[in-house]
Amino acid sequence: MNDERRPLLSGSPHSLDRCSPADSSSLLSPSSRERWKTRASFILILVTETLERTAFYGLICNMFMFLNSNPMAWASYNAATVIFVFNGIAYVTAIFGGWLADSCLGKFRTIIIFFCIYAVGFAFWPLFFQHPHARPEDNPQAAAWCRVDSNNSASDTVVSLLKENCWWAVYLSIAIIGVGYGTVRVNIIPYGAFQVLQCLYLY
Repeated sequence: MNDERRPLLSGSPHSLDRCSPADSSSLLSPSSRERWKTRASFILILVTETLERTAFYGLICNMFMFLNSNPMAWASYNAATVIFVFNGIAYVTAIFGGWLADSCLGKFRTIIIFFCIYAVGFAFWPLFFQHPHARPEDNPQAAAWCRVDSNNSASDTVVSLLKENCWWAVYLSIAIIGVGYGTVRVNIIPYGAFQVLQCLYLY
């Protein structure tokens, strides 16, 4: 897009002093306010990236244990396969996300839209439990809306993916998260870098 390299918070371009430390004698001057806004945009991008990393690794590091234990009770090989599929979707989608931002929407709009998609995928996971008000002595169960009532405890047979609890909802959620992750990840870092470069070299 034509304005991709424009600063996130535009102001009157004067000189490099827009990015220099604020002068204590001009705390209320327009240039001081612009410097504060620039720093705020940098902090916002860094905090967003930190939270996105926390969400991604928090999910992928705990996904196997969650699926392999109660209430989901997936077979270990099916639970491991989900992680491989998730990573594949996430990294292949990065190619599409880069093209979409550079050719159609621009980085800012692409990041906002796919962050919302990212959040929708995460919203599935708390819904996999059935008992929001269960008693402590109750055995946890997968949610009735996606549970498959089958016995997966047999160790001498291979359990089909189609017999795992909430298998379709799990794959739908990782597909949504993967698309959101790949698109956001490939755009947010260069978008933040453009803001810093504009501040350092063009003002």
